This record gives sequence, structure tokens and C-alpha cells, in this order.
Amino acid sequence: MTPRAEGRARFLVAPAAILLAAGLFGVASPGFLSLDNGLSMAGQIWILALLAVGQMFAIAARGFDISVGAVAALSGTLGAMAANAIGLPGLLLAVPVGLACGTVNGWLIGRARFQPIVATLGTLLAVKGLALLVSDDGQVVPLEAAARAAALSFDAVAGLPPLGWAALAAVGLAHVVLRHMLVGRRILMLGSNPEAVALVGAVPWRIEMSAYQLCGAFAGLAGALMTARAGAGLPTEGAGMELQSIAAAVIGGTVLAGGRANVWAVLAGATFVQVVLTGLNLSGVSPFIAQIAVGAVILASGLMDAGLRTLLTRFSRLSPPKGTFR
Repeated sequence: MTPRAEGRARFLVAPAAILLAAGLFGVASPGFLSLDNGLSMAGQIWILALLAVGQMFAIAARGFDISVGAVAALSGTLGAMAANAIGLPGLLLAVPVGLACGTVNGWLIGRARFQPIVATLGTLLAVKGLALLVSDDGQVVPLEAAARAAALSFDAVAGLPPLGWAALAAVGLAHVVLRHMLVGRRILMLGSNPEAVALVGAVPWRIEMSAYQLCGAFAGLAGALMTARAGAGLPTEGAGMELQSIAAAVIGGTVLAGGRANVWAVLAGATFVQVVLTGLNLSGVSPFIAQIAVGAVILASGLMDAGLRTLLTRFSRLSPPKGTFR
């Protein structure tokens, strides 16, 4: 199997999983396949999708970021404060806040050579503490323009609310960055062949920092959307989102060893995770069981990745070289 065929196989896993899960939950809970539920999921998916796309950049550079949930909470809280001070556009302050957190992670991992688990765990704890500090011990920060934010978050226009369309545009921008811009191509190069990066005159740690900056910026954007949907900054939210984002990215074909990713497949992976969570909720399953399900999905994704690599290795050994006959 060629690398291109392998990539296509990986990226088809998420759409196939969506169809399978939708069929199973459709049988278990007839209301799952209703138009209203479909539109509801279409509006809910974007927070996880933005986190997963950001996580994709970190994983593609042979890392990961377990601080994205806390970064989203801090970014959304500070965005809410800015929106109350200067108007609803101030909510976009969440993006540079997330970018700043990603820059810290990128510098620690790329320049200071911290292990990703150490750097992002430290950032997770620090960001959680900062969110509690700025919000007066974790107090919710209500949006003064909550009604306008709710209209942008929930009132569908051509199938999606306005903020849903904005999130989709951000996902499209991520595709352009990954496939058509130098920084995206070099992130993939760093993940697949770190030695080649230096050969083309690039600085590896700067590319690694760029990957985490993109991850942080998308976490900040997810925080802004989370605040708009809730009508308030939520400094204590975000727990578990980092695992869901990793699951969505890996199910979407992002290779854990780095170097291979597809934005639209990651969006499909996020859709699958949302389908599972919504289906379990409609089926009356305990939320604790839902957490177990997400954990099982992550483990299954890792096993799938390892199994696929093993099968490809065996296939390559059994296949004769081109130009030979048996």
C-alpha cells in the first residue's frame, strides 16, 4: 500500500465511524435521527471541532497539548470581561489570549526542550489558577450582551448559526494553513522527518512553536464560542475537552507519530465524538459512562493506528519489489 493510499484509509475511518454510530443510536433512540437533533448537533459541534483542529497541529509536530480545555476557559473568561468593557467584539480578545498560552507552550517544548506532557501539564495548572484569580475565585462572568450572543450562537441561518459559519470558516482557514502555506507544510515535515527541516534552512524549534501557537489560537477561538453560547465566561469549564480533542484528531486520521493530518477528517472525527456523546445522552446513559466511552474511543484509535502500521509493514514485506516476478 502506498503512503497516499494509507493516508486515504486513515481519513476514511471517521466518516465510516459516524455512519456506524448514527445507525446504532438511531435504532436505540428513534429521536436521534430527527432533523431537530441533527441541527442541534450541527450547532454544538464547533467548540470541540476548533479544539480538535488546534490539537491536530500539535500532534502533527509530534506533540500534544493537554492544556487546551483550560486555555479555552481562561480565554473565554477574559473575552467576556473585554466584551463587557468595550462591546461584544471584545470577545475576540480570547484569540490572542489563547495565542499567548500557545506561545508559552511552544517555547517550553521547542526551545527549552521540555517534554510535551510536562510543559502542557504545567500550563494547564497555571492557566486554571489564573482563570480562578481573574474571575474572583471562579465566579461566572455574565455577558451584558448575552441576548445578542445567544442569537449569534443558536439562530440558524441556512442550517447553521452565524457563529457556526464563522467556526467553519476558521476550519477552512486551518486547511489553507496546513496544505497551502509554508508554515503548515513545515509542521508536517517536522513531524515526518525532523532532519529534513534543518536541510531546507528552517529552524525546527520555531516551527514547533508555530504548531503550538496555532493550537492555542484555536483554543482561544473555542473559548470565545463557548462564552457566546453560555452567555457568560466560565472559568471552571474545560475539563475533559483536552481528551475529547485528542480523540477527535486521532480518529480523524492525525498520526500520533506526527507528519500526517487532514483538517476535514479531523472535523469528521469531532463530529463522531459529538455523535457518541449526544447519542449516549439521548439514550439516558449516565454521563460517567459517556466519559468511559470517550476514553475507550481514544484507546481504540491508538490500537487502530498501531494495527494499521503493523498490517502495512507485513504487507510491504510480502509484496515483491517493483520489476520482479514470482
